[in-house]
Amino acid sequence: MDSRDVEHAEHPLGGEWLYRKGELVLGPVQGAQLLDRLYAGDINGQTEVALVGEDFERITQVEALRVHLAKAEAKWRVDALERRVRDRARRQRNVRLTLLAGVALVVAGAAGAVARYMAVHGTFDTRTEEAAIAVEPPVIRLAKARRQQDEMLDYPLEKGGRRATGTAARPAGLGTRSGSGAQENDPDDVSIEAKFDRGAIQTVIAQRQRALYPCFAEEAKRSPGLAERIPIEFVIGNDGQVKKLWVDHPRFAEGALQECLLHELQRWPFRPYEGQQATVGLSFTIGRGAG
Repeated sequence: MDSRDVEHAEHPLGGEWLYRKGELVLGPVQGAQLLDRLYAGDINGQTEVALVGEDFERITQVEALRVHLAKAEAKWRVDALERRVRDRARRQRNVRLTLLAGVALVVAGAAGAVARYMAVHGTFDTRTEEAAIAVEPPVIRLAKARRQQDEMLDYPLEKGGRRATGTAARPAGLGTRSGSGAQENDPDDVSIEAKFDRGAIQTVIAQRQRALYPCFAEEAKRSPGLAERIPIEFVIGNDGQVKKLWVDHPRFAEGALQECLLHELQRWPFRPYEGQQATVGLSFTIGRGAG
């Protein structure tokens, strides 16, 4: 018996082995090294192997390798499952990181907006200011001439926001009082056709009246301890735009408060209408008694 026969007799997985990958013949390797490659997945059941000097056979046909092949295939399945678990965990982690980054950006943007607001307004919470302001239900009626002393409070603005000079003009659509016998328009005169929608006007006022609060809040800052009832009256033109504003308080008949109120009122979206013009009266209480 020659040495090759001795090696073959000592088999399983003794001796030196060759294996094929495609057109390449690799080896020789020891039997233990061949098993390492099998368990690592470098070779599989369809790989052709042979002891040096013998014919090549698929691993599935080599009796000594079948048990190892079964164990290797089980290991491959476990490894594949672990890879899927790791991949899923990595994807979930990436999603969480992306969400956290998005939240961080939103928070940073919100913090920036808060900082800008506070830099301009001094505080973000206006509930304290608003709590000191109350408004009475509106009074809506047909326009009529205001008393002579009331006309002293008529300060319409020209283009560009500058105050008109000279004698204040009477609002369009208001009656006149003169020595020639002309009479005021009587709001109770049923012969006057009112074509404005009172309900629509009330809806706009209910939606927008709190937009006037910052004007009073700013006046309260300029006048510490302010506690007043301040009635205002304005005329809604036929085009739906506020044309005139009176602040019926001698202290605030003109100035920053009146200008702020008129600027805001001229943004209110009243509906256009025909016929006699409408006036709206609102009374605001600032400070004590405003609860």
